[in-house]
Amino acid sequence: DLLDTYYKDKAERDRVKQQASELIRRVENELQKNRHKLKKQEKELLATDNAEEFRQKGELLTTFLHQVPNDQDQVTLDNYYTNQPITIALDKALTPSQNAQRYFKRYQKLKEAVKYLTELIEETKATILYLESVETVLNQAGLEEIAEIREELIQTGFIRRRQREKIQKRKKPEQYLASDGKTIIYVGRNNLQNEELTFKMARKEELWFHAKDIPGSHVVISGNLDPSDEVKTDAAELAAYFSKGRLSNLVQVDMIEVKKLNKPTGGKPGFVTYTGQKTLRVTPDPEKIASMKKS
Repeated sequence: DLLDTYYKDKAERDRVKQQASELIRRVENELQKNRHKLKKQEKELLATDNAEEFRQKGELLTTFLHQVPNDQDQVTLDNYYTNQPITIALDKALTPSQNAQRYFKRYQKLKEAVKYLTELIEETKATILYLESVETVLNQAGLEEIAEIREELIQTGFIRRRQREKIQKRKKPEQYLASDGKTIIYVGRNNLQNEELTFKMARKEELWFHAKDIPGSHVVISGNLDPSDEVKTDAAELAAYFSKGRLSNLVQVDMIEVKKLNKPTGGKPGFVTYTGQKTLRVTPDPEKIASMKKS
């Protein structure tokens, strides 16, 4: 009987592995692409560091306009920013005033590039965070969950729907029973469920939990607006278990009221920001989690 169970479990695990590995490969490719993109964008941002230097040169040329020759390719002026002489390159074809304007234009162009690149970097970082969260869920998923994660990746534009592939019906977040025997705790098992749980199902005053600074599930204590420390610990342990820190001895978990969560405009599913949280430290216990699961 034990052997039967083992082989049945193994067959399920193998099937999960096969279906998950295709998606994991996709996600890892996207992660690699975006990490490479981030490095490139950060390098480009570093290259804009001399914007201030162009502004200063424009200012100095404007201040000492009468000392700037008309037909030279450089001029040495007193730099009142550093109290040292500075040699500034000039374009012979331009007047002193036009040379000053040329430096201001270059400064302006770089300033705009900084703004643009900073926005791009934020976007790329958000995409990386999102993909890391999908990767975490995939590594912990069962068969049904994989189909949902595939649907999520289709909806977020990372993979295409196959011909005649049906739209997956979304499952509700999972329910767990707290140690007090009556409080229900909800756990989002992918980003679409996280989104639904946090922004549609949860009430503003309910407590929300998430593993600190690592990908993981959104967890909400439902209905009980004044939970005991024990129930809070239950919720924190669920958040730790359903996170990238599952195998750690100690996981930090943030706890905050739902009303203090923000969803950035255009943010990926399940992405939230918050301040003012309390942080709990817990150890994920697989046996305890299994015993709390509501069938």
